[in-house]
Amino acid sequence: MTPVLECIIAVFVVVLIVVSVIVTVFLVKFLQEITQTMVALRELSDYAKKELDPIIKSLGNILATVNNVSTATNKQFELIKKILTTLLGASCVAFGSARKGGFISGFLNGFNIFKKKEIKNVNR
Repeated sequence: MTPVLECIIAVFVVVLIVVSVIVTVFLVKFLQEITQTMVALRELSDYAKKELDPIIKSLGNILATVNNVSTATNKQFELIKKILTTLLGASCVAFGSARKGGFISGFLNGFNIFKKKEIKNVNR
């Protein structure tokens, strides 16, 4: 080989070694930073979990209480609905039979009689 070619190869090898060292140092620093970042993220997630657990439990209790209140309210509405249905059903039956000549017609006849007597008394 010629001395010029040997010199170029030697320079190339030296540059390759220097670049390899620089890249290796860069990769090692990068891995250290990634490791520190991951540790910090894990600590942050552990802290957030520790802080959020009581909040989540409280929300669960609140939701259970709201559900119980809602269930109780629904039961009360069903009871009121049954009572009103029973009362309205009974009143419809009473008014239905009264229309057939019973209570309402008698009441109106009596009212008309008293009304006529009051009109006669006023005219005197």
